[in-house]
Amino acid sequence: MKFKGVLLTGCCGVFVVGLLAGCATMPDTQQPPVVDQGVEATIPPDQPGGQMPGTGTTQAPVTTQPPAVLALLDRAEQQANTGDLGSAAGTLERAIRIDSRNPVLWHHLASVRLAEGESAEAEQLAAKSNSLAPGNRALQARNWQLIAEARRSRGDLAGARAAEQRVRELETR
Repeated sequence: MKFKGVLLTGCCGVFVVGLLAGCATMPDTQQPPVVDQGVEATIPPDQPGGQMPGTGTTQAPVTTQPPAVLALLDRAEQQANTGDLGSAAGTLERAIRIDSRNPVLWHHLASVRLAEGESAEAEQLAAKSNSLAPGNRALQARNWQLIAEARRSRGDLAGARAAEQRVRELETR
């Protein structure tokens, strides 16, 4: 689980994070890296990059992601993928101070917190990401999957099943 192209939605439009991930393979006994890559999100028609109403054509996405945030995401990826979760969390928190309405930053911080064993905080951070990502079903599904894992780690199996049901609903729309 490393970063790859992810469409971000926020108050200023859709941002594209295009960070390159290494192609190294991992031994079967090693846990996958913490920072989750995700998939390109479906963009609502009224968002930049979404389908223009009545035309069948898509608009070009806005790519005004602050360079500092991109650099911090890259650093957090490297830190998380080498097991330095505390530093990765700190780096993501710095990025959030720059771009607090970026739902992908909140999602990645939730992933790191879950890997650190902070399942309650991970669930809260994933919920925050969802609140900032209306219309971004792919990111919301990833957040709900993270919430399911957090609940399962706390022994809340009914809550985990409910979260997994939400994932299925988002993926079938």
